[in-house]
Amino acid sequence: MKYSILFLLLFCNTAFCAVRLPSLINDNMVLQQNAAVRLWGKANPNARVKIQTGWDKKRYSVFADHSGNWEALVQTIAGSFNAYYIKISDGKEIIIKNVLLGEVWLCGGQSNMEMSPRGFANQPLYNAAEETLDADYPYIRFFSIPRTFSVTPQAESKGSWKTVTPQSVETFSTVGFNFGKIIGKTLKMPVGLIGCYWGGSKVEAWMSEQALSPFQQVVIKDESLNYMRANTAPTLLYNGMLFPLARYVIKGALFYQGEANVEKPEAYGDLFPAMVADWRKLFEHDFPFYYVQLAPWGYTNMGWRANGTEVARFREVQQKCLDKIPGSAIVSTVDIGAETTIHPPEKRTVAKRLAFLALSGTYGIKAINGLAPKLVSSRAEDKKMIIAMSDPGFGLSDYGMGLKEFEIAGSDKKFYTAHAEIIKGSKNGEVAVWNENVPQPVAVRYCFKNYAYGNLYNSYGIAALPFRTDGW
Repeated sequence: MKYSILFLLLFCNTAFCAVRLPSLINDNMVLQQNAAVRLWGKANPNARVKIQTGWDKKRYSVFADHSGNWEALVQTIAGSFNAYYIKISDGKEIIIKNVLLGEVWLCGGQSNMEMSPRGFANQPLYNAAEETLDADYPYIRFFSIPRTFSVTPQAESKGSWKTVTPQSVETFSTVGFNFGKIIGKTLKMPVGLIGCYWGGSKVEAWMSEQALSPFQQVVIKDESLNYMRANTAPTLLYNGMLFPLARYVIKGALFYQGEANVEKPEAYGDLFPAMVADWRKLFEHDFPFYYVQLAPWGYTNMGWRANGTEVARFREVQQKCLDKIPGSAIVSTVDIGAETTIHPPEKRTVAKRLAFLALSGTYGIKAINGLAPKLVSSRAEDKKMIIAMSDPGFGLSDYGMGLKEFEIAGSDKKFYTAHAEIIKGSKNGEVAVWNENVPQPVAVRYCFKNYAYGNLYNSYGIAALPFRTDGW
């Protein structure tokens, strides 16, 4: 008799088990508002899976395939601070609780995106304790993808949606969290933030094998690599961390990466746009993509000097990628670097500028312009170079501190530290640059060094992008 009971228990646990859900589809999640979003999971083979959404009480029904896999498209409504349920059943009902509808953003990259208020060894953030305790945001939810790598695309990732507490804030991206606070408060909308990052990761690690196939210089190895090298190996993070997210509907992506590729800027100029296209293909959505320019620092770990131009050239390539990535924009960091660390402690400003890009570019708030001023043109005039900048707002400014880090050269290609002055009343965002030792100037540079502190801003407080007018 006891064996019969045991058999029945085992049979119930296999043949009649409840629907199984991936970790992304769970309590506390945020679903993209006003969208057809996917729900998916496992059930008994060929079972009928019934779904009811709490926000509109609509019912959906799908059948699992012969392997038990099922997927359903459900329609969400406008977001609000109301919490909802989702009921799912293939005979035994489970209820997903505390579901919010709002805006979902993917936060990707390497260590500067990953950096939480906890900081890194001997590399703290500014306001770290304040950041950790600023946790009264019940409308924000986090999902952190654990560091995982694979030689083949994976269907599932571990993790869980977390509400905001000091404990969850302490280990989540400071850039991502502050971005969420700003857009959530401005839009009066819940925000879901998915953290998908790994310190030291190369752009190749975040790309699929198909996307990398045109790049003959990238060698994809068949054998599994160890944990210490996975973040630099082609495809491994795409397969293990990004691919499991593909069915989850997002609004857009934030990206802060490049330090691991800084030695090969020309290659990055082709790989990075290909990565963005690869992500959009995976998610089947041409979502907005906002990324951060590498912050100034000395790069002494590379054997370089603070006044060298190796990383300046990389930042130049990052900026040129704007022309190759539709629906993208870049954050300037020329005023918030740190000469002695690759992890600058000022992360709030990065988050703010990303949020301003999203609010003005994605959400159509016309009161601000989040775009960083960039070089438009230059001309010689009365022993000076006149440079014009895009997006000056209501006029460029140095906040009364005097412009820094401008250089000027003549045809001999010898650069001198330059005087620079904003031309007041100019509608084109113009700056006059000169040096008495260069009576016939032909070229100007601004913050075109590995480390420099720049203070040219538009009227919205957005720092201008570094530039050079020469091609030397």
